[in-house]
Amino acid sequence: MNWIPSDEEIKYYKALNQDKASNEAYYKSMLPLLLEKVNEDYCLSFEPDSIPANVKLFLSKATQFYSGPTGLKSRSMGTVSYSFDFSELPNSITDLLARYRKAKYHVFRRYE
Repeated sequence: MNWIPSDEEIKYYKALNQDKASNEAYYKSMLPLLLEKVNEDYCLSFEPDSIPANVKLFLSKATQFYSGPTGLKSRSMGTVSYSFDFSELPNSITDLLARYRKAKYHVFRRYE
């Protein structure tokens, strides 16, 4: 899939995040990557024109999460030093995709 979000789509996702910054190029590159990740991780095939609402929320919140100081652990003022801990997305974001998770194992009971 080679999705390049339109200006209207970018405005939509920025509005969901209440993002007023001029970072359209960031959204244009991140949204396709995140949708591709959802499709791969959950064995789905969402197309840009038929994305369910909870996946749209996931895309907007994940984009917002990765645009901030993701996992910033420490900061220094003199000679500027940053330390990052690139952690996974928080559950509040990944839970938006809970309905698409496949069970990793099944428990079968034998009733007699």
